[in-house]
Amino acid sequence: MTTGSGGLEALIRSRAFVSSVSERLSQLRGRKVSVLTHVGGDQDAIAAAFVLGNLLRDAYGASAVEGVHVPGEVSDHSERFASALSIPLIPSLPEADHYVAVDVGSPAQLGEALLAVSGRVTVIDHHQPGDRWPEGFEVLTAPEYKSSSEIVLDLSLLMARPLDAREATALFFGMYYDTVRLTVADALVLRKVGILGEYGAEPSVHSESLEVPPDYSERVARLKGLKRSSLFRAENVIIAVTRVGAFRSSVARTLILAGAGIAVVGDESNGVTDVVFRVSPEVIRTYSVNVVKDVIEPLTAKLGGQGGGHAAAARVRVPAAFDEVVSRCLELLGYALGSHVRPIEDQ
Repeated sequence: MTTGSGGLEALIRSRAFVSSVSERLSQLRGRKVSVLTHVGGDQDAIAAAFVLGNLLRDAYGASAVEGVHVPGEVSDHSERFASALSIPLIPSLPEADHYVAVDVGSPAQLGEALLAVSGRVTVIDHHQPGDRWPEGFEVLTAPEYKSSSEIVLDLSLLMARPLDAREATALFFGMYYDTVRLTVADALVLRKVGILGEYGAEPSVHSESLEVPPDYSERVARLKGLKRSSLFRAENVIIAVTRVGAFRSSVARTLILAGAGIAVVGDESNGVTDVVFRVSPEVIRTYSVNVVKDVIEPLTAKLGGQGGGHAAAARVRVPAAFDEVVSRCLELLGYALGSHVRPIEDQ
């Protein structure tokens, strides 16, 4: 490394936060610990959990279980990522003295693992605090971080524990994907990308195998989402609302790329409506919209349910009809944008 350890510590985004995380992890010395992610996992969650498991063994003296447990069904993208980086994924929750849940923004995101880990789990996350956690969960979260991978990198800097090339590559991809391919990364994240390069990160070796076209089903879902979209306007912001049963995050990204400032994509099943939100960087800069605070929190306070995420990317599950949820979301978005939301009529 060309930068001294003191210089690297200066790159830590929140020393107070990572110090509190480090203090908690130091209490796990000598204990059997298993690291897990949110349901389904994603590149950021898997990368951060993998490297954190190594830190628990090397820097904190814990007996960390080899590999990462991902509750629920692992997506093809996440499975491909783990395989490319040789990160073992554990299908069943291992027995352990304590669990560390990484990149988990709400209790619902633990799925069936929720009850199994209660009372012996520490949650480390970077999402906006949303749902209230039940007793038995110690939650450490810092929304100022751009990804959970960045938190783990800062832990390694705090502990002066160098990363090997595989760990650095994993954290690079975690930060890369969670900042929408670095398009919403700030200057500090970009400096940290350089540090990962100095550690030996080699994204070019794996990028071709990871950047694969969507399969047939996902392409169909994207096109159906576009076809079914209803368009609304608040000020100069176009809000696209559509209903699809699968690949909602992919459909939401497609709507943003197509020109929407805000995408609201959901569906209703068994009386519960699941909605994914995406907000373009331009709308975030211009209007300072935060869909967690501006929409999800007041929505769940009124109708119940659970949700969480980032200012520009979030998800909520509400026990109410799809049309009612969408109507309230549009109303709340109007408040956040300071303008009445009205439909865009066909010309």
